[in-house]
Amino acid sequence: MNTVYGFYLIMVVMLPSGDINSEAVDWFFTPYECIEAAQYHHENHETPLGVGFTCIEDILPPDAEEKDDG
Repeated sequence: MNTVYGFYLIMVVMLPSGDINSEAVDWFFTPYECIEAAQYHHENHETPLGVGFTCIEDILPPDAEEKDDG
């Protein structure tokens, strides 16, 4: 089982070439705070077309815990 530590707010940009760039903007403890911040950024910044905001989990994979013990 994965342990969720928090949530990253990610800005995603789709370029005219079809390439996708992304950048972590902030970190939040709850998904609700992250989603609220994503909506705020989208509504209150002059976000050009092709730019979006999303939240992803900050996790520790289950095999990482085993590697730390050894």
